[in-house]
Amino acid sequence: MQTPTALANPSSTSGLTSFEAQILASIDPTEATALLQDLIRQCSDFPPGDTRAAIKVVATKLTEAGIPVEILARQEEQASLLAWLGDPSQKPCLTFHAHIDTVSAGDLGRWSVDPFGGQLLDGIVYGRGAGDDKGSVAAQCMALVTIARAIVNLEGCLQLAIVADEESGGLEGTVWLRDLGKLKPDLLVIGEQTNNQVAIAERVACGIDLIVFGKSTHGAMPWAGENAVLKAARAITWLQEQLAHRLASRSHPYLPPATLNIGKIQGGIQWNIVPDQCKVEMDRRLLPGETREAAMQEIQEALDEFVTRVEPLRYKLFSQGEVATNVNTPENHPFVRLANQALADAVNERRSLTGYVQTSDGRWFSGHGLPIIIFGPSDPAVAHAPDERVSVGQLEEAARFLTLLALRQLAGCPNPKEAI
Repeated sequence: MQTPTALANPSSTSGLTSFEAQILASIDPTEATALLQDLIRQCSDFPPGDTRAAIKVVATKLTEAGIPVEILARQEEQASLLAWLGDPSQKPCLTFHAHIDTVSAGDLGRWSVDPFGGQLLDGIVYGRGAGDDKGSVAAQCMALVTIARAIVNLEGCLQLAIVADEESGGLEGTVWLRDLGKLKPDLLVIGEQTNNQVAIAERVACGIDLIVFGKSTHGAMPWAGENAVLKAARAITWLQEQLAHRLASRSHPYLPPATLNIGKIQGGIQWNIVPDQCKVEMDRRLLPGETREAAMQEIQEALDEFVTRVEPLRYKLFSQGEVATNVNTPENHPFVRLANQALADAVNERRSLTGYVQTSDGRWFSGHGLPIIIFGPSDPAVAHAPDERVSVGQLEEAARFLTLLALRQLAGCPNPKEAI
């Protein structure tokens, strides 16, 4: 079970100016916790992905601090929110981005608490979305509220984007807002669970489908047909055997290896008919530098070898939808250096850079040439799982870091140390 994470030495401000220390000291972890609990209690799971109640909580918090907000939705129930500090027409625009929708709670019997109760136990907040991604929503909101209360003049714009539809692909949230011209960041922080480390890279998901064809006949006479399900089972076992080691050998300094997951198999009409088709849906996670075309070619070659060495196979291999460019921000980029130092000063502890294991909405901006980091509280391993949780300590850390990052990037605050 995840334990609370406290600041390494919250009374120490050796890396902060007195101005920065005063502002960070105003962040109340109790207030941040209450906001997160309220967000968890507003069910926004997909399906149906109705985010309106949760967005209202965010809007109320921001407007009480005098922050202007705009609520937008292409599909009425999938509401997103934009907010600004500073002049939206001025550059640079630093965007904090997090998603308000969640996955389903699943089997409630596997939870030890109410998944929509926002329960606080021993310094840990439990509930669906506590980490993915309402913890980041709460931390980002608190950063804007803290800066607004301090009446800090910003040189540029700090934008907050709390979006719907991330869990089902982002088309009704981030992609729609981007294409509408509402999201045009120069610097981007994607809120996701990184255990409060700065992540600078991620793998992207590439869906690849395989349809294996057989021959249908009566289930009492299987020898007269070709069972497509059984043929598919042998083919995907071969794929795993041939590709697993090859993919595992491909590395990135901040990411796990490339992977191929057999996620869904569907075949047959009913129990007493030999199935003539079987569809296999695969999740290929691409490392930076890998392409969908190369991944499909690799699978094609392995299947062709299966035909040569094992048995005949009639099949169709295809991939649909957009596959975005990987987030892969250089570790020596000035924004990464600034973020890395801000994190060290905000928590009084230097942490190594990392990568994000899952895939985020950052991919919808990763081909635009802007620096992107991924950062947020909670362990990514508890996302989508029963008893999802985040510690109050990590929530406070995240709010402190985001506040300090915005101050140093946009408020002209001198960085007391050279960014590393």
